[in-house]
Amino acid sequence: MTAVGIVGPGRAGLGLALALRRAGVRVLGVHGRRRKRVPRPLVLSVGEMPPWLDRADVVVLAVRDDGIAELVRAWRGADLRGKVVLHLSGAQPAAALAGLRPAGAAVAAMHPLMTVSDEPARAAAHFAVATFVLDGDAKAVRAARRLVRRLGGRPVIIAGRNKARYHAGAVFASNYVLALLAVAEDQLVAAGFTRRAARAALAPLARATVDNVARIGPERALTGPILRGDLATIARHLAVLPPIEQELYAVLGAPTIRLARRAGGAALRLAELRRLWKVRPGARRR
Repeated sequence: MTAVGIVGPGRAGLGLALALRRAGVRVLGVHGRRRKRVPRPLVLSVGEMPPWLDRADVVVLAVRDDGIAELVRAWRGADLRGKVVLHLSGAQPAAALAGLRPAGAAVAAMHPLMTVSDEPARAAAHFAVATFVLDGDAKAVRAARRLVRRLGGRPVIIAGRNKARYHAGAVFASNYVLALLAVAEDQLVAAGFTRRAARAALAPLARATVDNVARIGPERALTGPILRGDLATIARHLAVLPPIEQELYAVLGAPTIRLARRAGGAALRLAELRRLWKVRPGARRR
């Protein structure tokens, strides 16, 4: 059985460790720099080097992006012959671990395309249904693919040079969706909802939107005033929004217009949206 050790007892490290254990993978432990509480049955070690390193077949680095280079420098003198070392960064390619190849390691990136909950058990459940994006040395990619399939996830291999573009797409699908939901919540609260009522109202809307995109694609899932070419409604929206939200509404209008045209909607032009935005009180002039 493959023995896996994880460096980094943060959200991703603990969630992945639990997910691997649940999938029947032998997890040697989670290693960090300082003591902290970890969920049972995980075992935490602390110090410079993991005590389980010589017994690990696969080492997963669940550290922040700017911590990868530091760890590579610290491990250059280690004996990594025959081992696979993976990092979980979405933006960095496997080449970030190139400094470990002379020590004998095969290296790869294994990024989970999934938001990571601060509750390890919930994060573990999400990892079990996630897509993992892989790049790197053939041996390490094979090992990563086996782990992903053991979890129940979906492995996808891309070129390392495309990681930044891929990760930007992930930011749009998660971080920016979250930011947009926060903006939507603020608008409902300003209209008279309580925070709790706003979230209760918006969550089913957002879920249904995502479900529709997954089922029929973004063109057929699109609804709303841009698809209908309803300039009067768009003007009303812009008239009541604060300046930053006005700009956000107009900026997001451009890809929405492109999507509406692909969907065969009304021929609303971007120039019309920009003209409406520029004449709204408080809008930023260009």
